Formats: sequence, structure tokens, C-alpha cells
Amino acid sequence: MVDNNDNGGLDNKGFDYDTLVEESLKIVVKKVLKMTSEDGLLGESHFFISFNSKDPEVVVPSELRGNDNSEIKIIIQHQFWDLKTTEDHFEVTLSFNGQKKNIFVPFRSITSFTDPSVGFSLQFKIDQPIKLLSDGNNIQKNESSKISEVNLEKETKSGEVVSLDEFRDKK
Repeated sequence: MVDNNDNGGLDNKGFDYDTLVEESLKIVVKKVLKMTSEDGLLGESHFFISFNSKDPEVVVPSELRGNDNSEIKIIIQHQFWDLKTTEDHFEVTLSFNGQKKNIFVPFRSITSFTDPSVGFSLQFKIDQPIKLLSDGNNIQKNESSKISEVNLEKETKSGEVVSLDEFRDKK
């Protein structure tokens, strides 16, 4: 619960509905990935998953990390192996330029989840500070996810890494 401080300084407690809804929606992502790890993809389903690569527990190949882009998008479709789902993360092996690479993503770092085959999409915000490692020093940074609408009509090759820059407004 949070203190709303809208009652003239009295201790007025209210529910943090935004956080409760975010947690509930992440359970949907966990269940879908768990079902996929057990039974494979169902029908034409495939997933676009974006996540904050600045989370210190995220493990991705170095070639996916950009200098100025903290968000990475992966596609789970035809070429994926060893999908494992736990209470706090998922891990999967994907093919990048013909080489299999392991990915480890805590659920807290996910910023969007989409199954374009059925037009289902969730977006998450990251409001809590995430401790980042920068040259061996811990720093605090407040991350907030802002994702442009993805043109789901655009074809992507299986296992292809898509830069989110192509979907962002040019400034």
C-alpha cells in the first residue's frame, strides 16, 4: 500500500493499483512462456519480447547491447531452444547470424510482450530504480519504458534481432 498524502497530512493509505495490475499482467507472460517451454508454440503464435538490457541480471550476447539503446527486442518463433521459465526470469537459446546464443531475462526487466498472431500486446513500465553497473561502479537510474507502436504487418525473419530505432520517431 502507498500513502496518498491527500488527506491534510493524515495517514490515508490506498492501494497501489498500477503496481498490482503490472504484477498481474506479468503473470500472463510467465504462464505463456511456461506453457511454451512445456508444449512448444501453439498454432501461429510467436512472441516479440522487449526488455531493459541495463538490468544487471540480463544476459545477452555483447553484439546485442548498444551504447545508447537500453532496450532489446527478441523474437521467439522458429529458431529457439531450451526455453526455461522460473518465477523470476526466463532463459532461451536463440540463433544470431547462424550461432546459438543464450539469453537470460528477469521478468522485472520486460517492457513489452506481443503475440502478433492474435493481436495481443502488453506494455510495462519500469518505475523502480534499477541498479546499473558502469565501469564497476553501482549507480542508480530511474528507467521508464517508452515504446512506439510496432508495425506488426512488417515481416521479420525468424531469429532476427530487430533494432527498436527503426520504430522510434526521428528527432
